[in-house]
Amino acid sequence: MLALFFFLFLIIITLFIQSFVVPMPIGDLENTRYRTLPVMTLLLILINSIIFVLFQAANLYQGSQLLDEGNLGPASVMLNEYIRQIWTFGYRGIFMRDGIGIGAFATFSSMFMHADMWHLIGNMIYLWAFGRRVEDACGPWRYLLFYLGAGMIASIGSEVFNFNRVDIPSIGASGAIAGVMGAYLVLFPGSLLTSFWGIGIILRVPVVLLLKLFGVRAVAEAPVWRWTIRLPSFILLIFFLASELISQALQFLDTTADLGGVNHVAHIAGFLAALIIFLYVRKDLLMRYFTGRRL
Repeated sequence: MLALFFFLFLIIITLFIQSFVVPMPIGDLENTRYRTLPVMTLLLILINSIIFVLFQAANLYQGSQLLDEGNLGPASVMLNEYIRQIWTFGYRGIFMRDGIGIGAFATFSSMFMHADMWHLIGNMIYLWAFGRRVEDACGPWRYLLFYLGAGMIASIGSEVFNFNRVDIPSIGASGAIAGVMGAYLVLFPGSLLTSFWGIGIILRVPVVLLLKLFGVRAVAEAPVWRWTIRLPSFILLIFFLASELISQALQFLDTTADLGGVNHVAHIAGFLAALIIFLYVRKDLLMRYFTGRRL
């Protein structure tokens, strides 16, 4: 148990270091219109976490520990089982093209599997930051259908644009979450997101001090130091899409690159799946959206 807490602590520290350069959204504090508790977003976070902890984590981390201790036999069994899970339930284009394995069901099962704890926690932070207001806009069950649909489109899109046709399984909720992020951009482009951004937090200090010095009333009561900073959502989300497009372009041009790792095409396809969000939002919200009223 102590080792688990220490491991989680290391993950948090690593995320903290990573978010020093790139903003890490941690929440949208604006009021929701219909309900305050994002039931389905919390349930999706819980389901993803339970599946990883109960289904994958033991084989991955206990197997790695046994390998470090030199117990090659048991380590091999556990790590092979972890690999088997990914190759069986991850999304593989061959499942769709040839109808083998679990077939089209892989577009669903792959959304609830993660490579490791870092992968899981990073995805869940983004799901929490963007999912709450999208769920509020749709209602929990329509939001769930959109989430699953975006995840499946992400998997299929990664296959359609996979020109290399390499049989590598794809796992993770990031395609579905990219869809949620895209939906957030479409619905709430002017919203402010509470984010941790180390460079931005530090740069904010001299700016606030100068504004106070020149007597700007808007910052008269503002604290000089804050641990978080509020950023326009469209800046973060357009930066995300642009970085995915650039990363995919570089990966496509570099023929010597490792074909594993981040599935940028799935992220892009999931993000573009946000265009179907209008099929799922509440009717009154849809009317307010197209008449230019506040959502």
